[in-house]
Amino acid sequence: MRGLRLLRIVLFLTALVVPLATMGGTDGALSNEQRTRVARPDLAKAGAQYPEQFDAYFRDNFGWRDRLIRWHHLFKFHFLRQSPVDNVIVGRDGWLFYAASGDGVDIRDFGGRWPHSDSDVEAWLTHQDARVEEYAELGARYLVALAPNKHTVYPEYVPARYGPHAPGLLEEIRTRLSRHPQLDVVDLREALLPHRDAQLYYRGDSHWNAQGAFRAAQAITDALRARVPAVGSVRDEDYILHTGLIDSGDLVNMLALGIQLNDRSFAYERRSPGARLIRNEELHRVWEQPGTNLPKAVLLADSYGATLSPILADAFSRLHYYVAARGGPDANLVRQERPDVVILLTVERYLPSLGIQ
Repeated sequence: MRGLRLLRIVLFLTALVVPLATMGGTDGALSNEQRTRVARPDLAKAGAQYPEQFDAYFRDNFGWRDRLIRWHHLFKFHFLRQSPVDNVIVGRDGWLFYAASGDGVDIRDFGGRWPHSDSDVEAWLTHQDARVEEYAELGARYLVALAPNKHTVYPEYVPARYGPHAPGLLEEIRTRLSRHPQLDVVDLREALLPHRDAQLYYRGDSHWNAQGAFRAAQAITDALRARVPAVGSVRDEDYILHTGLIDSGDLVNMLALGIQLNDRSFAYERRSPGARLIRNEELHRVWEQPGTNLPKAVLLADSYGATLSPILADAFSRLHYYVAARGGPDANLVRQERPDVVILLTVERYLPSLGIQ
């Protein structure tokens, strides 16, 4: 018994001393928390704030801190199926979802509980009515394409505590469109849901993959041809589908656990020459097909446009994709490009941006 008590004392003292003895010598990054480590405060500069600043320094720098936190996060992820970060939801069968905390409409909308008023939605659509008139004066047809969130297409993989799945803002906008007859809106759920078994979104990323983007491009071009017959077609038989493996994604990176989901990737290769990328910048990408009679288009989009635009470009003689979600509304772009078609692509969580863009 005495030996056991002595062992306990030794273990207790070791737990106290080792973290102190191993402090320091680490860089400023806290990879598990995706932030910078607090630096040791200077007593002369800190003054009365020194105890508080030293406490923050100690909490960030005591020995084995990173390892213990990592073990804790891995335990939560693998055994409790919980996420160590607020913006990632650990779903069923290896699916991850974006909670969107502080980034547009959050996960509450999955259950129809995101707070808003009827006047909010009406104001968004009224703003888009004004865009229709603005672009018509410039000779362009305007189309709004609404892309569903991943958890809208695959609700069965979302943990039960966020449901049950109920109509949210996307459905509310759809029911109000009869009051805005001049507004052309494509609800891309109708194009995606029949093909959901093909996996249209990455499991470890918040975005659709090339298969989802391809079905969206078909729906957008089909809708536009009713108004602008010269718009080209995006047909399955004109492309070769390539598949591969991908083990990362924005949601996997947010977890910062070094896990690999063995996800699938897809790419479409056109059988005959199509649009060619001639400009590739942070906010602007431009494709052209010289010598065709196809119309010109401007695509105003969020990050979902990155995968959509190379496919959609095959239906136009020139497509200018502007990342409006990051760059903000660009009132001069349409005036400069003088396109035949302007397309606004907005993912479901950014629906309030309909009142801005």
